[in-house]
Amino acid sequence: MSFASFPYLLFLLTIVCIYFGISKKYSHVFLLFSSYLFYAFFGFGFLALMVITTVITFTTSYYCFYADKVSIRKLFFYLGLGLDLLIFILFKYIHIIDIDVMNWPNWSVQKLLIPIGISFYTFKTIGYCIDVYKRKYPPESSFVYYALSVSFFPQLIAGPIEKSVVISSQLKQKKTFNIQNVIEGSKLILWGLFKKIVIADGIGQIISPVLSNIHHYNGIDFFIVFIAFAYQVYSDFSGYSDIAIGSAMYFGIKLPANFNKPFFSKNYRKFWTRWHITFSKWLKEYIFDELGRSNRLRLILNLWILFIIVGLWHGATLNFIIYAQIAFLFLLIDIATKTSRQKIFSFLRIKNDSLIIRIISYLAMIFFCMLIGIFYGLPSFSNSIYVLKQMVSSFICNISILHILILISYILLFEFFQYFQITADGHCFQRINNFYFRVGMYLVLLFSILLFSSKMPVTFQYFQF
Repeated sequence: MSFASFPYLLFLLTIVCIYFGISKKYSHVFLLFSSYLFYAFFGFGFLALMVITTVITFTTSYYCFYADKVSIRKLFFYLGLGLDLLIFILFKYIHIIDIDVMNWPNWSVQKLLIPIGISFYTFKTIGYCIDVYKRKYPPESSFVYYALSVSFFPQLIAGPIEKSVVISSQLKQKKTFNIQNVIEGSKLILWGLFKKIVIADGIGQIISPVLSNIHHYNGIDFFIVFIAFAYQVYSDFSGYSDIAIGSAMYFGIKLPANFNKPFFSKNYRKFWTRWHITFSKWLKEYIFDELGRSNRLRLILNLWILFIIVGLWHGATLNFIIYAQIAFLFLLIDIATKTSRQKIFSFLRIKNDSLIIRIISYLAMIFFCMLIGIFYGLPSFSNSIYVLKQMVSSFICNISILHILILISYILLFEFFQYFQITADGHCFQRINNFYFRVGMYLVLLFSILLFSSKMPVTFQYFQF
């Protein structure tokens, strides 16, 4: 059930009405059942796997926290963490091994589908196990609240990633229907649908034929396509996040922002604090900080390990590994040249927040996203190399002028609307003070969504992870 569909909106409104219409005693059980029902649309096997993961981490974390001996605590911690990781690795990565399983007829690991959203809920359960083991907070005593914190349907498939304790604590608060939450949530949902249906899918309709037939196109084509691809991925994923955050607000649940205009970051270090924010924070808290950073060399080594994990998280392919290593290289150059850049700008009397710096930074971010997109967006290393060769050797353009103008229009329209957004978790017209003008802009979004929703739907980019 896609977020960018009428059935989802109908499902959301139905669940909200019933949730606030029944007693609190049963409301959270109902919401848990609804979340499981939502996930079951993608496959009952996927649902069973998530329930197993939830039961394992709930049980082992409970006994880990209340164990009398340190050895027993460690036993339950490593048991829960190990089983959680084993399930994750088995179902996400073993499909790359082409072997039969126990010689069962007509069955092999190639037929193990990657459960949708497994990375996101696994991050939540791993974080929960670690936090309880470190006694940052006691384990959740209610299985319903814990299971719901893992499976809460707005953020189940692709985040934002939020700690279980944060969600469960909000769920335990007094349940009251708040019309203001519905209004603010609806604004975010509308903005997210516009990003997804109008911008991301609109760009996708034009660039998909190029990405699937790269040998029919040339160098200039690829410059245009992969700049547009960066905007497609960004508007697609940030659009999903907005819909998720807006949907959660209906229930009085606040989820963290996941994007904050990353293309306008001043450097690559800032980029990673503004792109997929909750994922970056999770990596920092549970991996990077745990590795320690006693000296500069150790810091670089830890960053390299971190980006290897980032590549593998996206998928066990050469292209994803290279994509992550290019990102690491850019970050390393950014760190190494920080002082030199500051001296040069100071010598030229260019202020840090000047227009020229903002333009240079934007172009640098777009170039970076275009480059990593060549590996992220193509299925094989040979395809990526072909594209790179064409970009430096061929300056012919086969994409029609009309399609180029349409792509530029999508990007400019997106940036125009995004300009009016101030905070990362706010609606897109915060800068507009006039109520009637703001309503008019939301009507523009609504009619644009209705107009473009007749196109062939495109699956959310991050559903594959």
